[in-house]
Amino acid sequence: TLHGSSAQQQQQGSAEDSKTNLIVNYLPQTMTQEEIRSLFSSIGEVESCKLIRDKVTGQSLGYGFVNYVRPEDAEKAINTLNGLRLQNKTIKVSY
Repeated sequence: TLHGSSAQQQQQGSAEDSKTNLIVNYLPQTMTQEEIRSLFSSIGEVESCKLIRDKVTGQSLGYGFVNYVRPEDAEKAINTLNGLRLQNKTIKVSY
């Protein structure tokens, strides 16, 4: 059944078909995972948020992932936050 396969896909964390998982690029180096979560939570309920850091230095690599509970909040986040200027960077928000 189609339903079973899509549930399986989501468990594997497949972002292909997911309209709730966003990638955020060009984040300011100084921004923390908590700040990202708080920014994206202003749009809707965030299920998870991950800032990607250098494994050795712990320095932010300037991008991360935000996963919303509802697809409409993810879409709203793209429309609202994509192109937002934070400090000296213009962030990019996309699927």
